Amino acid sequence: MIPLNKPVLPDATSPAIGKCINSGWLGYGPACRSLENRFTASRNGWALATSTCTSALWLAAQLCRRTENDEVIVPAVTFVSTGMAFLSAGFKVRLADVDAQTLLVTRKTVEQRLSQNTRAIVVVHLYGQRIETKALRQLCDETRLPLIEDCAHRLDLLDPLPPAGDYACYSFNAVKEAPCGEGGLLWGRDLEDEHRARAISNVGLEADTLERSSSLRHGDYRFGTEIGLKLRLNDVLATLAGVSLDALQNTRRLRELIFARYNQAINSCSPYAAPLIRQEIDSFLMYIIRLNGLDRDRLRQDMANDGVATSTHYPSLTEHPLLKDDADRCVTADAVSKEVLTLPCFLAITPSQQEQVVTALSGAIARQTGRPLSWPCEMPVVVESM
Repeated sequence: MIPLNKPVLPDATSPAIGKCINSGWLGYGPACRSLENRFTASRNGWALATSTCTSALWLAAQLCRRTENDEVIVPAVTFVSTGMAFLSAGFKVRLADVDAQTLLVTRKTVEQRLSQNTRAIVVVHLYGQRIETKALRQLCDETRLPLIEDCAHRLDLLDPLPPAGDYACYSFNAVKEAPCGEGGLLWGRDLEDEHRARAISNVGLEADTLERSSSLRHGDYRFGTEIGLKLRLNDVLATLAGVSLDALQNTRRLRELIFARYNQAINSCSPYAAPLIRQEIDSFLMYIIRLNGLDRDRLRQDMANDGVATSTHYPSLTEHPLLKDDADRCVTADAVSKEVLTLPCFLAITPSQQEQVVTALSGAIARQTGRPLSWPCEMPVVVESM
């Protein structure tokens, strides 16, 4: 049986966790601060380790909120958290259509959803591909709107340039590049936002436990004027994420090789299946193919019968009963979201397992079309180019 995903942690994980446990500090503390520093060391700004990426998005929404009529523009193809975080924060979510090839929003599709109540624009680095933000940054500058980057699918610490957005939200979920089970981080450009974000994420208190316990006589609780929740990460999970960040360059290279093997083998499934056309800069987090003229549900069941897990990332948010916008449907998003299929792609997957995946895929296609597919009997050898 081949699962869709299987977390793989570096060898240094166990000793690092042991050191954290022996330190006597398990809540939000030094490890969380160290994690935050990694996201500000080369790009300035501020960072806050959060309980989830959804929490980071919700905090960003709070920092952008002005009135009860506020609207936010969100891609129609993304995980539901991107929209739900803003809906929970009191925004009306307006969905932007996507490019038919990359499934990413463009300046044109975002402009179509602008209104006098728009307060923020959210872009998503979907599946790990880095969305081209230059045009969208220019749009935000022209309209004086904050740009929020949903970076749940890619950690941009290896990128030559810092985030183009005013806020960037990261995920350390179990299936992400630096998995810790569940966790996130909010990065902000404007230092004036940090104090408010920290208060909101700490039930409105002006100082957290780490600050209050800096001396044996712990500081008094200082109540603030912000309404807040408990939205912080803890040191155990921050340690897990930090160890994976240490290995990020190596794991990114391995993911690229896994993609290259799939790309060569799945060419044999044309014209019924093809890899998603992606942006050049990529974290290679999720391997997505597009199906052409096939019954996706039937194909997935056939592959499951052969012991291969699949998924669909993602249904268009126009299908969500709380987010659908009947006045202006996202035609491209609605269509392409019914064609995408996610194949197993995790660090420990072997060439023989990838061969099993492609065998199951080609067999399922052949059963539907009545046309046997010809593909290499062995997974192609990929030579490292980096």
